[in-house]
Amino acid sequence: MPDLKEIISLSVENEFHTCPECGYERGFHTSFINTAQGRDNAVRSTREVFRVILICPECGARYDVGWRVSVNEYGSRFVNAPVDPSPCVPHGSPAACLPVPPRQDKHPP
Repeated sequence: MPDLKEIISLSVENEFHTCPECGYERGFHTSFINTAQGRDNAVRSTREVFRVILICPECGARYDVGWRVSVNEYGSRFVNAPVDPSPCVPHGSPAACLPVPPRQDKHPP
């Protein structure tokens, strides 16, 4: 299996479906990288934050466009973060990383 390509950080203006590396125009696959990966932390959080990485299915180029997904006991929450390796502090606002409240079912049992 070939080595993974380096992750390239870039920002998205309106739309991002064409690979800057090879010109493939039909979108991307996704992968998730835990932002706590490699950190030595004795206290585990109830919320984990993952970087969403876009992968070109044609050439394997990988891109970080600043998307983060926060997963906790209540479910998940999509967070658009700046292209900065620091976890879950989009635009300097820790409020975007608050836990999501429990889901309210629309149809009672």
